[in-house]
Amino acid sequence: MKNNFSFLFLIISCFVFSQNCKYSVTVNNDGFEKTGKFTLKIINTDQKPFKIPATINLCNIKLVALEFFNEESQAFEKTNLANKDIDCFTFKDKSKNLRPDKMYVYEINIKSDFEVLQSKNFFDSFKNRKYRFKISFPLDSYNQCGESNVLITEWIYKN
Repeated sequence: MKNNFSFLFLIISCFVFSQNCKYSVTVNNDGFEKTGKFTLKIINTDQKPFKIPATINLCNIKLVALEFFNEESQAFEKTNLANKDIDCFTFKDKSKNLRPDKMYVYEINIKSDFEVLQSKNFFDSFKNRKYRFKISFPLDSYNQCGESNVLITEWIYKN
């Protein structure tokens, strides 16, 4: 009996941890150059609902990559990212349920986020330079979405 219970627990654990959430993400960065804001739309393409953060801000966002355009080589070049200690002790991460075939739109003010994530006046200092970046943030717990619980955007361009 004990072996049967252990075997059943193992099968259930494998099923739960092997699940992935399916979604699509689109970014609209119209006006980004002037405002420092863009919208990120996530659509649940799965058959089951999953939880997403109600808001995206410094406490649940991570700058994954940042590259500046080199005019001489006509290519983007990787930049070292600052590793800053951000105080999110009082942040309460609220979530919402994203049902199948539904979408949720985030408005992200990366201008103010860059000032904390990178350096003060980052957005204004590089207003005449082209750069691109990727951000990531967690969706739900690992239990529900497995390895797909961390959303990483495609390149977001600032021209």
